[in-house]
Amino acid sequence: MSKKLLVFQHVEREHPSNIALYAKEHGMGLDIVRISETADIPDIASYDALVVMGGSMGAYEDYPGKEAELAAIREAIGTMPVLGICLGSQLLAYALGAKVYPYMVDGKRVKEVGYGAVELTDEGKASPLFRGLPSPLTVLQWHGDTFELPDGATLLATNSVCRNQAFSKGNAFGVQFHVEVTPELVAEWVADDGSWAHTDHDMNDGTVVADAKKYAEHMKRQCFALMDNFLGA
Repeated sequence: MSKKLLVFQHVEREHPSNIALYAKEHGMGLDIVRISETADIPDIASYDALVVMGGSMGAYEDYPGKEAELAAIREAIGTMPVLGICLGSQLLAYALGAKVYPYMVDGKRVKEVGYGAVELTDEGKASPLFRGLPSPLTVLQWHGDTFELPDGATLLATNSVCRNQAFSKGNAFGVQFHVEVTPELVAEWVADDGSWAHTDHDMNDGTVVADAKKYAEHMKRQCFALMDNFLGA
């Protein structure tokens, strides 16, 4: 039987994108729960894996559906592979008892926005999630929050701007960065989320959009490889 994925989506513009394409090309089922629109989360046990997407809210903030989502994430941890992306990684850390907070350096807000590199730690290079993938990885960053590592978690990736870029605990994985995006999705973010990206950060819109096109095939291949690893973890 083909695998069936459950996806938690927080805002319309942060949808599964290449993950949905991966599921389609591999004959997998994929159900999306739009967290802010419903508290009706299906039975976790009927799925093979959970993917928690990004969003504009903070894991430390209240938003519609948050408690039901956290309960479902905690139920999934230890029973199936769980992948948290950006906000999803922060929610995974939060569900595991770690602190999530706005990222500050010397009293100033710091955001990571745009394409850049993250380095795998030695543990990351040995992690099943990154099997066969190079270090450094080229990824898209779009965040202003960060998280502490949960107790018992392993740091898998880092960079010079923000230390905690990816972690694992058992077969639960959080990645602070995006691997799933397409050029169309990035262009939408630049258009719709530009005011956020230009506050406390000097984003060059044209560079980000051009890089999205430049790295489109790379990001797709990398996303598909990571999903292969994730579902085999």
